[in-house]
Amino acid sequence: MKFPKNFLFGSATSAHQIEGHLNNDWARWEKTTGHISDGTTSETGADSWNKWRDDIRLLNNTSQNAYRFSIEWSRIEPEEGMFDEDATQHYREIINELNKNNITPMVTLFHFTCPLWLDDIGGVASRKFARYFARFAGRMAKEFGHKVDLWSVINEPSVYVNAGYIIGHWYPGKRNIIGGVKAFFHLVSAHKQAYISMKNANPRVKVGIAMNMTAFAPVKNTWCNRVLTRVAKWLVNEYSINLVRKNLDFLGINHYMSHKIQCKKPVMFDEGGVKSEYGWSVHPEGLYQVIMEAKHWKLPIYITENGTADSSDKLRQSFITNFLEKCSKAIADGADLRGYFHWSLIDNFEWASGYSMKFGLHTIDRKPRKSAEIYKKIIESSR
Repeated sequence: MKFPKNFLFGSATSAHQIEGHLNNDWARWEKTTGHISDGTTSETGADSWNKWRDDIRLLNNTSQNAYRFSIEWSRIEPEEGMFDEDATQHYREIINELNKNNITPMVTLFHFTCPLWLDDIGGVASRKFARYFARFAGRMAKEFGHKVDLWSVINEPSVYVNAGYIIGHWYPGKRNIIGGVKAFFHLVSAHKQAYISMKNANPRVKVGIAMNMTAFAPVKNTWCNRVLTRVAKWLVNEYSINLVRKNLDFLGINHYMSHKIQCKKPVMFDEGGVKSEYGWSVHPEGLYQVIMEAKHWKLPIYITENGTADSSDKLRQSFITNFLEKCSKAIADGADLRGYFHWSLIDNFEWASGYSMKFGLHTIDRKPRKSAEIYKKIIESSR
């Protein structure tokens, strides 16, 4: 495998999934029995709010030079218009320590959670959401823009809307397509306004978005199958990005799935073969496909999430090698791929699945798995 000299090898996390002790909309949702499949909550989690130095130590121990994490909005602005300097200082210390250790930070500002004061007026469904979020984003760019270059501002808007407003197994638990459409366009508007707000606060910041992208392919090369496959790619992968393309300095790709398409029932289905504990098929060529298809936007690309649920760690060991091989191949074939962030650094609270799904290179008590050592060897050999 060959990678550019300054290629970023890192891991990704989100505040709600690892910090613990939070007071936001998801934390409130978790308290109702039945919302989380294993009956747990994020209350304690991996306690990264207190153990963040241990997390940076894990990055160092595995030779990683980048870390994607999120700043929890409800900590920074616990009441509307009131910004907590202690919380701001806490994240400042994390960023300073990352820079001190030559670990490039990539910061996410919306990873599925809202402060309670915003949730009380509708959260993402509120018309005020975009304005409030842009204010928060601009403030973060002003506070940290001289120390953080890369900002994957919003994480997976289409996934958030589908799971929370259409299927309804995530917060806010709605099943309303019209409400979901409104929430989606509020997120689009929020990204656009945040981009302007952040650039005004600090023009040097690089603003991107982390989009979930699925690999689609026709079962057979028929006209009907090709047309349906093209529609699926446009709807799932392209439409959202096209809406915000003028407000992107880079594109973040989260990739977990590959699907087959056909002109009969089932129209779309998960490809067979090796599957993760989530039931998702593992196909490294799917990552190569979405990277190459993303070239036409002519943006720098980062894989902002890619991982597998595997408590045994047996699948993950080959997963890391095989998927990074496809990244190397994409670069050789002309893709402007600049970094790879494995999901996740440690086991964490996986939303409606609780702690039942293990994505970490390390356990929740920060013990390294064999896959962490394999990742380290790939990183070191590439240098």
